[in-house]
Amino acid sequence: MESLGKDDLAELARLVEVTSDAVALCAKDGTILRVNRQMVSLTLDDREHIVGTDIKDLLFSNAFERAGRHQMPFTLDTRDCSLMLKLPDGSFVPVNVRALEIGHDLLPLGARRAGRILVVIKSMEEQTAHDRQTQRLLSELQAANKRLSGTLSVILSAVGSKDLPTLLDTVLNKLSGALDAGGSTIYIAENGGFKLRGFSKSLANCYVPDFIPYGAGIPTYVLRQSRACRFYVLPATSDDEDLGPASGTFYDMDARTNMRLNVENMPAFKTLIAVPVFFGTQVLGVIELGWMRPCFPRDYDMHVLEVVSDYLSIELMGLVTNARSKRSDELTRSLNRLRDMVYTGSGDLHGMWPRLTSEMTRVLKCRLCPLFFDHIRGRYVLDFDGGSKVNLPGGIDELFFSTVAPAAYVDPLAEVDAKIHRGAWTYTADDLVDVRVVRVDANSRAGRWLALHGLPSQGVFFDAGADFGAEDGASADDADGAEGLMLVEERPHRMFLLLRSASQEPIDDLEYDYLVHLAHDFEMYVQGARKKESEHRIAQTLQAGMRSSLASVPGITSDCLYSSATKQALVGGDFYTLIRLPDDRVVMILGDVSGKGVEAASMSALVKTALSAYAWEGMGPQRMARSLNSMLMGFSRLETFATMFIAKIDLRQGYATYCSAGHPPSMLVHAPRNGVQGDVSTAEIELMSVQSGVVGAFETMSYEAGSFEFSPGDILFMYTDGAIEARDPAGDFFGEQRLRDALLREASSGVDGLCGRMLSTLDTFTASALEDDVAMVALRFDTGRSR
Repeated sequence: MESLGKDDLAELARLVEVTSDAVALCAKDGTILRVNRQMVSLTLDDREHIVGTDIKDLLFSNAFERAGRHQMPFTLDTRDCSLMLKLPDGSFVPVNVRALEIGHDLLPLGARRAGRILVVIKSMEEQTAHDRQTQRLLSELQAANKRLSGTLSVILSAVGSKDLPTLLDTVLNKLSGALDAGGSTIYIAENGGFKLRGFSKSLANCYVPDFIPYGAGIPTYVLRQSRACRFYVLPATSDDEDLGPASGTFYDMDARTNMRLNVENMPAFKTLIAVPVFFGTQVLGVIELGWMRPCFPRDYDMHVLEVVSDYLSIELMGLVTNARSKRSDELTRSLNRLRDMVYTGSGDLHGMWPRLTSEMTRVLKCRLCPLFFDHIRGRYVLDFDGGSKVNLPGGIDELFFSTVAPAAYVDPLAEVDAKIHRGAWTYTADDLVDVRVVRVDANSRAGRWLALHGLPSQGVFFDAGADFGAEDGASADDADGAEGLMLVEERPHRMFLLLRSASQEPIDDLEYDYLVHLAHDFEMYVQGARKKESEHRIAQTLQAGMRSSLASVPGITSDCLYSSATKQALVGGDFYTLIRLPDDRVVMILGDVSGKGVEAASMSALVKTALSAYAWEGMGPQRMARSLNSMLMGFSRLETFATMFIAKIDLRQGYATYCSAGHPPSMLVHAPRNGVQGDVSTAEIELMSVQSGVVGAFETMSYEAGSFEFSPGDILFMYTDGAIEARDPAGDFFGEQRLRDALLREASSGVDGLCGRMLSTLDTFTASALEDDVAMVALRFDTGRSR
């Protein structure tokens, strides 16, 4: 411009026309005197309208403020000024302005000598758009980098994790931060539905459903779609009367479908992405990522969530399996504790019942509610919280047993309608005979009835059988007093419910197996108690009809005693009998059948009957043992044997033959030679030392016979092995020598009460803890050979 000092104004005008910037020549007061084509194009106006306009009416500050009356909106020192150019339609475009005041010496000769202002304007709209695009791309790059690093961090945090809660907490919080979401949750597929296993910290003060059953809510829908889904969650409006007052909807953005959503299953988000987690074909759960505001989730976020779920499924599978294993171990320990209580207890169900029920409710986190029949009202009554009694609406079978399963419990991978059908889901172990165990579903008749009365609506019905615990038949009115409270809270209940609230997950397969095993144990316990009671009654019958006794025989004074080691059975395997034959002959039999209790007593009755028959046939002791051995060996299923002492005594001759088959040697106490009662110094004991093998063990067993002579006053003492095998607290045997010494001592007092005195000696030695049946027989011969 300085080079144009001597040129005329026309030359200046031609010069500004060739520049690419918009140029305006203004007077000192801002009036536009001349503009070039670029200025006309930039302002989108005619040249005639622009010339004569005040420049201050076209250029405004970035705050859209007009310059004052005597001020310009720009400086006059050629520095860049960022301003806003107003267009005829009232809009603005950003421009860069530089201005220079032209002095008198720069104007051509002959021109008016007033000063002028040269204004150069450059549009910044394209530059601003470029900068905005650059900023947007940079922001997107930063966001992508954040999502990528967050995704990698999530994946790396999942590798090698050993604790499920820590893993889920880390993954969900990092996932929410990486994708700028409002929060995230994960539901694990369990028996009956989806259990909330983790949520991000941002949802700590929000309502998040703890459990969503199959057939309801977003997780079931995602499971059936088997894909990542984007949803809007919409609350119910006044136009949705058909949905009910406590319902809303969720809208699938991709499939463009609406589904009903119960209020208890509504997530904390307005918008969310839900992705199923699969391990192969096995469903592990559903991950939800959501925002608290309505928005449209990006495809990229869905892909990131799918990648995370794929990697997470591998770790989840191991940790879920480990968690199930720990739960299985916990239930097994509890089952063992219950078994110990039942089988090592005294058999008193009243005493054990509080501990049994406490352990069951502890490990299952359930409430136990007894059921009993009210004979006065003729219906079943449920006792809740130890006194709140409610009449059941029907019978047990009608209320708890059916063959229809609700749709909520079908295979989650099956292509079925999501509509929930009415009915009860039942499953019982086929091999249970008397005990019944069945699930109670929240959608069953029983579950709906429980919920209607404000009670926990899901769990298990347990019927321990008619022979278990207390008798059905108490009146509900009885529970009002102290006796009734004992009935409800302390006595064993045949039937009861183990219940959980709707906010808890239903009884899963592990817990149900735990109860089925417990039912088996209860059944075995009841059957065992029933068997013991039956054996006790049989034993009493055997005692009444087959109790060992000795016949009255002239020439013999006898004493006998039997002590059974089995307190429940009053008889056992030891037996004895004295058979009177013609011609002053008798047969004495004392034996011991292997085993104890009723089974041994039954076999001893068989052996005693057979030997009695052989005696009447005139057989000798040796042949009697041989014949009995053949008979017992003929029973192919009989796994028993017997020891015995058989003596055939001739009272006229003072002579006897005997066979000792596997039996401890009997003892013959010869009376004192001086005939003085109580003098043991001259008494002698003769052992029946000829021994043979047991009867009933081997078919080829041979039996030997022995003999002895006796005189008046001699005592034949016979006993079973329980006498010499008795142990003291230190574990020492009583033994044959102690028995001989005790016999010599006690025989001096006579035969009357001799066996009782010998048993007292044994009780003293064992501290009254005999472990085997003991039978003892003493025969004093009042006739015989003279000395």
